[in-house]
Amino acid sequence: MSWIGKWEWRFNNLNETESFLLAIFSIAVKGISIYAISRLFGIGILAALIAATIAVLPHELAHRQTARRYGCYSRFTLSFTGFLFTTVINLLPFFGLVFFSGYTLISCRFFASDKRIEGITAAAGPLTNILISAVFYFLVIINLPIINHSIIEIFFLIISGFNAVVAFFNLLPFWILDGLKVLRWNAVVWVFLIASSVILMFLTGEI
Repeated sequence: MSWIGKWEWRFNNLNETESFLLAIFSIAVKGISIYAISRLFGIGILAALIAATIAVLPHELAHRQTARRYGCYSRFTLSFTGFLFTTVINLLPFFGLVFFSGYTLISCRFFASDKRIEGITAAAGPLTNILISAVFYFLVIINLPIINHSIIEIFFLIISGFNAVVAFFNLLPFWILDGLKVLRWNAVVWVFLIASSVILMFLTGEI
């Protein structure tokens, strides 16, 4: 067995908590490439770590719980090659998108043949990121006294922008991403979701 095969075997035997922690790390490293030479390095890394946690956990739990609602077996899983690829790409300073490692494994007899259930389950993840992004952006613009401080405002904007980017990436309609499944189910829903993520990316300065 090759070294990649050995690591794939190890990752296949991780529990959900371990998989979540590694997936969060693989996304949080984006903060290193963004803020490495910035005066915001410390707060940027912390915000990226928290934003990655807020982006990964609710997103994947939304997939998992929606699938379970329809009687499917589901759990979060992570492959070694996916983790390695995601971590390396997210470390590149010239690459804007945030790559997302790991996925929610869903198993049930009717799932692949029912485009509505497949689409709803796929949409649950990015929709959660969009809602989180909108909430944190709203907290900034209403200018509450509790967050009327430049560091906290930046912190909230980073979290909002991070979630918007994760939503956008997952809504791209190709490969195994959520976007393709949502588009096959309902094009109107897909347009609404991806447009919402782009608007939030623009508002938070991600584009």
